[in-house]
Amino acid sequence: MNIPAERDRLFRTWADAVSADDLEAYLSCYADDLRVEDLAVEMAVEDKPGLRKAGEVWFTAFHDHQLTLDGYLVGENGEIATRWTLSATVVGHFPGLTENAVMGRRFTKHGLSVFTFSPDGRFRTEVAYWNLATVIRQIT
Repeated sequence: MNIPAERDRLFRTWADAVSADDLEAYLSCYADDLRVEDLAVEMAVEDKPGLRKAGEVWFTAFHDHQLTLDGYLVGENGEIATRWTLSATVVGHFPGLTENAVMGRRFTKHGLSVFTFSPDGRFRTEVAYWNLATVIRQIT
């Protein structure tokens, strides 16, 4: 499905930032007034400092990211969901995920994130869905 060009640019900036392990570019995609939930690892953050901390833990635990956008779904209230595929390599610890991981093991996960937007066009909320068991099987 087609989405407005400015939204597509934001999603591509987000995906490129993750793929480049670029925390600052990743954070720039989000409004200061935010809520991000990752349902698989039961994590929620409510502000930019919380997102920075969560991002630092993630980017320290995983390297060589490849985030591909696989399509969009548009809601009637302006929300946009994107299907995505993420691959990365385990290089450290991420709570609830890597306790028994083999360092250097690569995983691929498929997911869906639903976003709403701030008045200035950045992500205001994100709720991410993916299968934790699938990743654990690949990295242990």
